[in-house]
Amino acid sequence: MQAMQVSVEKINNVERRLTIVVPVDQVEEAYTKQIDQFAQKADLKGFRRGKAPIAYIKQRFGDDARKEALSEVIQRSLYKAIAEQKLTPVGTPRVEPKQLAADKPLEFVAIVEVLPDIENVQFSMNSIEKLDVIVAENDVDYVLQQLRKQYIKWKVVDRPAKEKDRVVVDYYAIFDGKSDEENKIQNFPVELGAKTMLPGFEEGLMGTQAGDEKTLNLKFPDDFKITERAGKPVDFSVQIKQVFEAEVPELNDAFVQRLGVKSGQLDDLKQQIKQSLEQERDRLVTEKLKEQVFRLLLEQNPLEVPKSLVDREAGQIHNEMYPQHQHHDHHSHSPEEMAAFSDIAKKRVSLSLLISAFAKQTALSADPKQVQQRIAEIAAVYENPQEVIGWLSSEERLKGIEAQVLEDQVMDKLMEGVPVTTKAMNYAELKGIRI
Repeated sequence: MQAMQVSVEKINNVERRLTIVVPVDQVEEAYTKQIDQFAQKADLKGFRRGKAPIAYIKQRFGDDARKEALSEVIQRSLYKAIAEQKLTPVGTPRVEPKQLAADKPLEFVAIVEVLPDIENVQFSMNSIEKLDVIVAENDVDYVLQQLRKQYIKWKVVDRPAKEKDRVVVDYYAIFDGKSDEENKIQNFPVELGAKTMLPGFEEGLMGTQAGDEKTLNLKFPDDFKITERAGKPVDFSVQIKQVFEAEVPELNDAFVQRLGVKSGQLDDLKQQIKQSLEQERDRLVTEKLKEQVFRLLLEQNPLEVPKSLVDREAGQIHNEMYPQHQHHDHHSHSPEEMAAFSDIAKKRVSLSLLISAFAKQTALSADPKQVQQRIAEIAAVYENPQEVIGWLSSEERLKGIEAQVLEDQVMDKLMEGVPVTTKAMNYAELKGIRI
């Protein structure tokens, strides 16, 4: 029996073209096997099952049998060739048949994506900026106020609306002299002073009462997202239906206990909030360091990356941003949005490959003690830490945590010997919030 012939061509750093020729006797053997299977299964009028003449079976099922035989031969020979050439595909190979004629050798081409060869990871950095952030009392107080807002009760009042009230309205726009009453927004809650509406909308409702009707003469901001309306005047016809006053819970023992602090002591709640903010601060400070280090790592080590890995990662990014769109077509996104997903995905894939390559280059592996510490830190915020530790210790989730720890170790290694400058910043600025 003749041997299969395989030739390999390096298209680029992540693609290989395999040209495979399978001898005709192997193809015909697979075809004969398929014909035999059709003969055994065929339920043909005038013949007992399995007793129809082979010539008749070939006449009736020959085309189907050959298609299945060729599919089987292509799959078997492709993976045999991949193993012989010691390739590690990162996606499904693309097969392009060249010669499929009967009584002829089967010849086909397969494009196989592989991981890029990264011989030596380069990195240099003149200095790195580390943020020096203190969690202050006003940061804790801000969180306390946000917690109180979450438990606000709204009470209907019969008086003119004032700042911090909630006003329920029906309204429609009048733009360029055209009324949009058919698309009236009904029973819409507006919190006065929240600055969520067009400038002047909330201010225009100050002093109104249930039953009032008012026309607001406003204009769209110059940077309005619908460019053809930016900076142009617009009127809103508004009907005030209800005015609500906020009942904000007091910071007493009962409220503190309601938030899960058994002692009911405000100081204990503040201490918990401060610890949580400090953990978040540490995470964000580390992220800022990583942004600096890994941006340079990518710039200094440009890579070709397999398209299949980029597409897979882009899909995951999409699902993270739009979880409600999972398992649906992405036609609702513009080409620019889809390109943005791919750009982010390429950076993620490239960075992952460089981190792995640098870890191998420097003989780094995830420190088991740091892995266990990371698991304990994650579990500590839950009511039953031991259950969470067990859940996180499963093989699949453990790999994810090991990857996070290894990433931190690689960053520390890259930062060795790099001069560090510090920049003072308050916590609110770090988070990008106004207090």
